[in-house]
Amino acid sequence: MATPSDSPPGSAHAVYATLRHRFSNGEYAPGQRLTEAALAADLGVSRTPVREAIGRLLTDGLVVPAARGVAVAALTPAEAEHLFTLRADLEALAAELAASRQALGMLAPAEITALDLAVDRVEEAVNAHDPRASAQANLALHRAIGAAAGNPFLEDALHRVWDRIAVTTVANLDDPHWAGAITEQHRAIVAGIRAGDPEVARKAAKTHIEAAGRAYRPAP
Repeated sequence: MATPSDSPPGSAHAVYATLRHRFSNGEYAPGQRLTEAALAADLGVSRTPVREAIGRLLTDGLVVPAARGVAVAALTPAEAEHLFTLRADLEALAAELAASRQALGMLAPAEITALDLAVDRVEEAVNAHDPRASAQANLALHRAIGAAAGNPFLEDALHRVWDRIAVTTVANLDDPHWAGAITEQHRAIVAGIRAGDPEVARKAAKTHIEAAGRAYRPAP
């Protein structure tokens, strides 16, 4: 996934990467208005690269046209169902591939340790009742699993799905019943990867995302 540092500051690509990063971190709320002028002032760039970046965000489906600019897209119940169905299969495949690589000795011990630490960070944020921190830590864990799969095309597809869901993840992790369930599910995924058992890892990941889909609450 592109990052702001990949391109010269102020370029359309850098602006786009910065905004995509904000979406993935859940920094924007569903329905929030975004204008060229406000974004340009916030980022310290001219309106031209912002206009180009917004065009790409429209194509990505992350924003929709609105009066005097665009608004952060909110998922309909049908869209959420489609996305979580896709996400369950993609994340199951990522966990399976990561476990397969572990079985072949292709994952460094430090990568497994990093997954354990990522799970701990989600649990700490959840226990601190900090939905935004929980959402960011949760995404960091899932990104780490996606990276461990070793398939850049799969990882790119996952980023696109995560970004569409991220704007509502904060609200969903504010649900104590769901937030309290995710740590055990996360540990089951990582345990399967650590054991080098593709089937266990795949099943745990799919079960987790299917549960997330059932718990999902659309934006008000």
